[in-house]
Amino acid sequence: MTYDFKDVRVLVVETSPPLFELVRGVLTFFTVPEDSIHSAYNVDDAYARFASDNHDLVIVDWLQNPDRGLTFTRRLRMDSTSPNPFVPILMMAGSGHQNRVIKARDAGVSDYLVKPFTARALSQKIEHIVEHPRSFVLAETYTGPDRRRKNMKFDHPDRRADLINPAMPVAFRNTDDGKKR
Repeated sequence: MTYDFKDVRVLVVETSPPLFELVRGVLTFFTVPEDSIHSAYNVDDAYARFASDNHDLVIVDWLQNPDRGLTFTRRLRMDSTSPNPFVPILMMAGSGHQNRVIKARDAGVSDYLVKPFTARALSQKIEHIVEHPRSFVLAETYTGPDRRRKNMKFDHPDRRADLINPAMPVAFRNTDDGKKR
């Protein structure tokens, strides 16, 4: 698909200048103007930049010692001063280990990209975020995209059936056949 990214502002939080240049190159190929691609090399500068510019997309590195990229993501999502907790966040990391992916998902990232990556892989992730936005969950302990990616059939008894409040509107109760009504 063809997109018009001329008005899009992107924040790239990455400690490696060569990797930042790669990301910037892909973004400019996507027609994001170079002056709309902002860099930050630590989370404090990144949050200050995000708070002042309210970016449309954030690309953040895992930022080791200790997982500062996750802390930054949670802050964007949960901090009352965040100008846009719904901003799409793409996390880049040197490991695709399931434990890391789950931690990133639980912090509120929109998608995850393993390094080293190609320009094509980065562009595909951005395209996926644009074309397939997920519903947002707003809760006391989590704000971010719905963590479920598949709509899977559930063929087990409802263990919470005894917790159903008969006064609850029918629209919010599960029925015996598992369908919400």
